[in-house]
Amino acid sequence: MVAQAKKPSRKLDKSTALKLKVENKLTYQQIADLQGVCKQAVHKAIAHLLPTEEAKTYRENRADILSQIQLNLLSQVDSARLKKVSVRDAIVSMGILFDKEQEVRGTSPADKMYDAVALAVRYAELRAMLRDAQDVDKPVDNNSVIDIT
Repeated sequence: MVAQAKKPSRKLDKSTALKLKVENKLTYQQIADLQGVCKQAVHKAIAHLLPTEEAKTYRENRADILSQIQLNLLSQVDSARLKKVSVRDAIVSMGILFDKEQEVRGTSPADKMYDAVALAVRYAELRAMLRDAQDVDKPVDNNSVIDIT
């Protein structure tokens, strides 16, 4: 019996394979052909990494889901439970969920604070550029337009 020579196998690039599958909508066979591996190798390497319909639905409705969990937590608070559960833990849990909901909806105060900081930094940069660009010995003409782009 003659042993068959094995084909030299190429290493699959998972990152590229996943990108080709998700962004370019290529089939496993097309990816395998591009990477010089078998279709099964591609499937085995990335199938578990692909987003499921359930994950897509969750992502699209995340803020509402978090809001519902907050409501569920709040509805479970009664005098009997308050005696058993740390009030701090209940409030912290609700606060975390509220923060996450705001973040997902894009209404987080942290986002606004970041924007304000970014604007303040950019404003200071532009003022410094103007100061550097102006000739200090020359009187400033308040009617002239200064292009800061």
